[in-house]
Amino acid sequence: MKKLIYLISVVAFLMSNWSCDDTAMDPISIENEKVIIHKSKLQNKEFESEALIGNPIGNSAIRKMQVYTPPGYDKKRETGYPVIYLLHGFPFSEKAFIDEQLWDQWIDPNGFFKTYPDFPEEGFQAWIDDLILSGKIEPLIIVMPNASNVNYGFSFYTDSALNGNFEQFISTDLVKFIDKRYHTIPNKDGRALIGHSQGGYGAVIMGMKHPDKFSVIAAHGAPLFFNALPYLNTILVEENPDGLTGPDPSKFLTSGYYAMAAAWSPNLLNPPFMVDLPMEFPSGDLIDDVWAKWLNNDPFSMLDTYGDNFRSLNGIYIDCGDIDEFGWGGLDYDYFFKKMDAYRISYFRDSFQGGHVDQVYSRLELSLIFCSDNMGI
Repeated sequence: MKKLIYLISVVAFLMSNWSCDDTAMDPISIENEKVIIHKSKLQNKEFESEALIGNPIGNSAIRKMQVYTPPGYDKKRETGYPVIYLLHGFPFSEKAFIDEQLWDQWIDPNGFFKTYPDFPEEGFQAWIDDLILSGKIEPLIIVMPNASNVNYGFSFYTDSALNGNFEQFISTDLVKFIDKRYHTIPNKDGRALIGHSQGGYGAVIMGMKHPDKFSVIAAHGAPLFFNALPYLNTILVEENPDGLTGPDPSKFLTSGYYAMAAAWSPNLLNPPFMVDLPMEFPSGDLIDDVWAKWLNNDPFSMLDTYGDNFRSLNGIYIDCGDIDEFGWGGLDYDYFFKKMDAYRISYFRDSFQGGHVDQVYSRLELSLIFCSDNMGI
């Protein structure tokens, strides 16, 4: 009897909500006297972002993305679908949350990251389907854009005179493209941002700067307090005993260091890397004028300017593992949250037993539920 009741409820849900990707189709059709239920879709899409046209470093303005549409996606539905923009860290790809093989180059039992993310066995698409059909999240669209930087990997979702305007790419160009192409709720109450690592940073800063575009943000393992960054200098020295000579794919933190400079302190008059580094090497002494540029992009510092914007969001979710390889989530997070408390900003903070990447999906399930529950839908 319970199975029958469940089946009836699922069919009722499907009949009221289901259709197919971005072509108008009935959610359920009859073919040869059989009920055909249209499935969810996960598709490659691309478009040209005006914000990235003509950047000096040569980042392509043609940006790929993965777009998930829910079971029975229906363009005829009276109400549009909420959209979650899911921002990657590394690997630097629109398929970072989908393709486990992309992580092969980053995971080394003897290296910096020792364990793969906890990819769902059934695959990303079926995993999201189950979250929807179980009632944990609403039927929604998920957009996973590629925000990679051709030379430095990381873009940090930041507008840069060197990299191009990655913040505008997401907050303006991508939002317009998705609202035009899909049956969305075309206002902030129908949009949320979730990000991991640099994607979490992107979610936080865009939540601060664009509360007119997004109503909820969630960040996993994001850098939120830049005064904690100089401690990485010890690791940089270990990676570069003969001195810094530019980004190197075999040196994760070194490449990330140059990528941060490309985002926050670009200098087109300083070839060959066209960045200014904020610390003397190997002493770690700060270079004040360059460090000031980094602090302008520091979430902790940005609260002074954008605190009211952040307070206006419908929901803020932030977590970090207690053994995060970067050391985030401890005292530096305490400073960030104490400052949010001072500005009377409501938030949900969580920590867990894990590192930077090993529990991506168990944490992502929580943030998806949080965003679904707190968007104005």
